[in-house]
Amino acid sequence: MTKNEARKLFRIRRKAFSDQEVNAKSEEILRWIKSFNLNDVEVFHIFLPIEKNNEINTYPIIDYLFEQNKRVVVPIVEGTELLNAEIKPDFSTTLKAFDIPEPIDYRLIASREIDAVFTPLFVVDLQGNRVGYGGGYYDRFFAAADSDFLKIGLSYFEPIEKIEDIHLGDVPLDLMVSPSGIVSFDALSSKVLK
Repeated sequence: MTKNEARKLFRIRRKAFSDQEVNAKSEEILRWIKSFNLNDVEVFHIFLPIEKNNEINTYPIIDYLFEQNKRVVVPIVEGTELLNAEIKPDFSTTLKAFDIPEPIDYRLIASREIDAVFTPLFVVDLQGNRVGYGGGYYDRFFAAADSDFLKIGLSYFEPIEKIEDIHLGDVPLDLMVSPSGIVSFDALSSKVLK
């Protein structure tokens, strides 16, 4: 399956979810995240959901990370780049272009401070290659980062066999969490898996 084929298929499948299904599946993803060993992971980068696209509800994950006394960073889009906006537990957001929520109050930090990144995607293959919206924001973010953080994909769907049109700029994930479990693609994932 090509990226475009996967993007089209899984966008349709995701769009068909009701609000109740989105929240139930998001809660299952959080349940698996709660099984992570977070002792050596302090700073998490996590996306805020675009609600009209039925993206995974990450707000409960953010609340959980704050309960664990972790630092939380969300992305801000500037041109073709993602910046790291550190937020506090009582943060509020405003909608930007494409209805992407961004925090109102934040502090920018360097990528080298981040330990793990929760990454949005439609689907991933068994080698950890992800299919996102196609803008390349996270691939550029991963490639430009000056640290070796853990890359964790969040998806409603199980991995597919293979994405056929992977190119050199694509950066594979270390692990993926879906409502049905955790899939590890790399030894780096042992950092949080018990």
